[in-house]
Amino acid sequence: MSFFFTLLFVVILYVRPQEFWDLIQGWPIMDYVAGGAILFVFLSGEFQKSKLVDSPIPKMLAMFWVWLALTQVGHGWLGGFPYTIQKFGRVAILFYLIVLTVDSIRKVRILIWTMIILSTFLSIEAIVQFYTGISLGGASALARRVGEDVVMQARGIGIFSDPNDLALHVVPMLAFLVPPFHKKSISNTFITGVIFMIPLVTGVVYTRSRGGILAMAFVAWIYMRHRVGMTFSVVGLVMLFGLLMAVPRFDDVSASSGSAQTRLDHWAYGLSEFRANPLFGMGYDNFTTQGYRHTAHNSFVLVLAESGLIGTILWLSFFYSAGRHIFAMERITRGPPWVAPMSKALEAALGGWMVGAFFLSQSYGFLLYILLAIIVAIVNILNKQGIDIGFQWKGRQTRNVFFITVGMVVGIHILVRTLFVVSF
Repeated sequence: MSFFFTLLFVVILYVRPQEFWDLIQGWPIMDYVAGGAILFVFLSGEFQKSKLVDSPIPKMLAMFWVWLALTQVGHGWLGGFPYTIQKFGRVAILFYLIVLTVDSIRKVRILIWTMIILSTFLSIEAIVQFYTGISLGGASALARRVGEDVVMQARGIGIFSDPNDLALHVVPMLAFLVPPFHKKSISNTFITGVIFMIPLVTGVVYTRSRGGILAMAFVAWIYMRHRVGMTFSVVGLVMLFGLLMAVPRFDDVSASSGSAQTRLDHWAYGLSEFRANPLFGMGYDNFTTQGYRHTAHNSFVLVLAESGLIGTILWLSFFYSAGRHIFAMERITRGPPWVAPMSKALEAALGGWMVGAFFLSQSYGFLLYILLAIIVAIVNILNKQGIDIGFQWKGRQTRNVFFITVGMVVGIHILVRTLFVVSF
């Protein structure tokens, strides 16, 4: 029953028909669903410490959650602590629910298939909207001027009302549908993967999201790297970019374009806020509430500006830990037949998310934490089968992530300065 409530939580996050949402406005349906899931987790005995200790990610997420709340207190707003605990809590609770309730590969497959089906629904909506102007949910396409032309971008409703957000939530699901990654991981045949890939790829293309298309190219590159090796995969990636130049808006990528200039302004503002307060940042959820007109349009810059150095180190530790788990999974030689394709799919899915999130503010979005929870759940499932790919966080890992964080701060700073010079 607790797993059912967890799936229901995921479905509600994806599907929010506007008319239905207007009717229940003010009714915290997600809180009720989360509460029901938590209740059944305890009643069924699924709350087990062993599920939370083989990977450092659950511990790091708890620390990150508390630190986000403390960033508000650091700026003198004591009420910001419960506000942040509650607002980010929905995402954090979903993460822990998946880790605690998804305890078999069958449940992993059900969860992933649920997300694929929901993403297919979003993609079909995008396709219908592109050809009719109005989606099944009532959303209208976004008209964007590119030079003298007007390009139509498909989009959803609610949290998917931005074409880029829609593309980012669809692309990671493609990783589980690539034939070599799909067969044996979540299906017994590659045919179902091909069938579902068609609407998902089409939907992403019709969003005209450059970040989404780059993320999709990264998923394709991971596939080629595992099939033909590093050298030939790079050649294939270059050829793929040549093909992508035919997609409207993609050939308009330059530092002097209007959207690129706007993003540079956002990134520069985020870096300036981090320099002003490197410990607490400007506080969780304050990037757009402190007088600035837009969000950061870069997940790293957003978490850096809002949570400071400590929060960013904790956030990057998620990716560091997940990467260690995935690469350890890929090195398993005598494991279940689903391990090898699943590890490659997770590598492509998380990497695709990271590429897309470089151009979007999705630091606290639910999809990242669902992917992380799936990785932790698989660590626990393998551990029950006598295959240990977990590790304990030590000082060496903290040092490594610290240097990665500093390197990324310096890299973003150099990138912004360089692109500003090039664009003028």
